[in-house]
Amino acid sequence: MASTLAFVDWEGAITALDSGRLPCSGGERAVLRIAASMSGGIPVDLRDVLTGLDSVNRALAATAVAHSAGLPTLEGDST
Repeated sequence: MASTLAFVDWEGAITALDSGRLPCSGGERAVLRIAASMSGGIPVDLRDVLTGLDSVNRALAATAVAHSAGLPTLEGDST
């Protein structure tokens, strides 16, 4: 069975975001910055991006960070 792979140019995405060529909401901007940091090693100021998220997306971001660190998630799932 073949696997499908995807490539994301994180630096290009953040460059487009910063130059105004990637229109998005404040929440979408914050989620993209968090993803680019976790996946692409691009520094992010968590204080800035987390305060721009609603409670649902803030909880999802916390779960993603815990999962990437190998910690149990908020639901107690360690996978």
